[in-house]
Amino acid sequence: MTDSELIISLLTIAFSATLIGAVIARRVPVRLRRIPAYDAMPEIAADAVESGHRVHFSLGSSAVGEQSTISALTSSEVVYQLADRLAISPHPPLVTLSHPATLPLAQDTLRRAYEARLRAEAFRTTQAAWYPLGMRSLAFAAGAAAHSADIDAASSVLLGRFGTELAFFGENAVRHDQVFVAHSDNPSGQAVAYAQSETPLLGEELYAGPAYLSRRPLHLGTAVAMDVLRWTVIMAILFTALQAAL
Repeated sequence: MTDSELIISLLTIAFSATLIGAVIARRVPVRLRRIPAYDAMPEIAADAVESGHRVHFSLGSSAVGEQSTISALTSSEVVYQLADRLAISPHPPLVTLSHPATLPLAQDTLRRAYEARLRAEAFRTTQAAWYPLGMRSLAFAAGAAAHSADIDAASSVLLGRFGTELAFFGENAVRHDQVFVAHSDNPSGQAVAYAQSETPLLGEELYAGPAYLSRRPLHLGTAVAMDVLRWTVIMAILFTALQAAL
């Protein structure tokens, strides 16, 4: 089997599993395993609306059209689910990022959230802020962390691609008593997120975010498909190892 045939086969399996999972979710209640970060996110949005504070989101250096495309799209969908809750507040959320190609994505994500709440007139493009990437994103981290402090954000939710510069955000969250939820598809950034955040997202947990926050059948089907594919890969590895041993 060639590489292209293998990719097509995997995509077919993933698509089929998603559809089957969506059909099951429409007929049978699907219970997802508990992920503390997704328990905290709706509470973050609710507290921000009630207290009149703002929420800071960041997509880091995630970029559409590059290796981090999937994490950029998934992170923006999680931001959309939370921005939809925050759009009823007069205190808009802030989204920071360090890749210029992601700026239109962040702006469109917020615009869709406000339109879904019939408050399109309250949306401002300045709610998404771009900072230069710089060496190892230190310039971005320092600027975005300072910006979140300037707007008196009560929470910071960082999703996407970050390196060790994520520590700037964690230190800023501790200094200003912010709730801090973090994830990175970069191992060095993930290590910082695990150490500094009380409710970090680990690995592929990011990609289940829409299922946890929206509970729509298609999103639940995606979460079911991820679990099916995960166990399929595990069984294939075990079978291959056993076959090699014998």
